[in-house]
Amino acid sequence: MWAVTKSDTSAGDPQAGSPSQLQAEIDEARDNLAANLAALREQTSPDALVRRGRAKVTGFFTDEFGGVRPERVAMVAGAVVALVVLRRWRRSRRCSCR
Repeated sequence: MWAVTKSDTSAGDPQAGSPSQLQAEIDEARDNLAANLAALREQTSPDALVRRGRAKVTGFFTDEFGGVRPERVAMVAGAVVALVVLRRWRRSRRCSCR
């Protein structure tokens, strides 16, 4: 199924690799780790998170051609209006109990 390389077979045998080969493998693993950490740092930076969030919101309100989806805009506007009305209603009932 998978090809077995010499480095795979030498993992259990301490005499299987020369010090220079082992150092080269360690250096390669260190470089791969540094590249992965740099990519992860870039993906989780505040700017990248803002870009992804903005793209997600924009994608929700626009169709594949870039046009606005009025039904989704109306749905969100209705929810905001309902929350404002509910909050004012609760405040008016709370204040009249005194």
